[in-house]
Amino acid sequence: MKVDGSKILNKKLKLKASGKINLYLNVKKNGRDDGYHEIKSIMQSVSLSDELCFEVSARGTDDRKHYENDISITSNNINIPLDEKNLVHKAALLMLESFNLKEKYNVAINITKHIPVCAGLAGGSTNAAATLVALDKLFNLNLETGNLMELASKIGSDVPFCINGGTALAEGRGEKITRLPDLPFYWVVLANNDKKFLTRDVYKKFDLVGKEKKSIHIDLTNNIAEKKFEDFFRGLENDLESVTAGEDEMVSLIKQKALALGAFPVQMTGSGPTVFAFCSDLEVARRVCDGLDTIANETFLSYTVSKSLSFV
Repeated sequence: MKVDGSKILNKKLKLKASGKINLYLNVKKNGRDDGYHEIKSIMQSVSLSDELCFEVSARGTDDRKHYENDISITSNNINIPLDEKNLVHKAALLMLESFNLKEKYNVAINITKHIPVCAGLAGGSTNAAATLVALDKLFNLNLETGNLMELASKIGSDVPFCINGGTALAEGRGEKITRLPDLPFYWVVLANNDKKFLTRDVYKKFDLVGKEKKSIHIDLTNNIAEKKFEDFFRGLENDLESVTAGEDEMVSLIKQKALALGAFPVQMTGSGPTVFAFCSDLEVARRVCDGLDTIANETFLSYTVSKSLSFV
């Protein structure tokens, strides 16, 4: 595909990229040859988001001698990598190489982080999804959603979900996405003790000590379709929670306090340690947020949203 550089010279674009929570997460042990785990997960986008600014410029003759620096990343968060270890870099490089753009264009990306790092909220994944969508727009590639999701699956397990977000069922290693009817609006309080857990380490420990369970994802998706939300909430669980909670006692303490303050359902998301607490109205949400703020290191007042990405 040919790209007209005159149309994108020094063009900028901003996106907001929302985090996600795992309302339900069922995990199978040691089941795949590629090292990943087979999962059934119902995911939900939340309003807590990062903001990414993208700038694309055509390369000059001198630049082509140093095209290893064609992607530059800056951020307000000193705890994230700014090189090829960042999923944003991987996403940008994938786009440049897939469409023969690497030696012709520079990409500069600034990430303003609000989503906690290594917290089970898919902050890196939603940033990578934003990168794919932004560069598709800036390079006038006009890719179909299916094509973007196929590219996303090459970057990370949560990235395909983050292309669209909302409420969805994720299967396989997370790359098989089925959009579900949106949940009603709920206030969601997010809280954690700022302890960092690498996803791969939590899954490895699950293989050793975790309990494999029969998936109930069909019942839960039927609950959503039939608007039986009380039944849906009562069935939620996260197979990884016992593993992370065994390493971080604050997971259980935050859950207990959130329930006592009137939230329901309350559960850990992803590989943790962030706990989400659904609240029936803003008054309850503020009470839960203020109460958890006394024991948690980070507390956020958020709410459910119907998509992951939006242009600013």
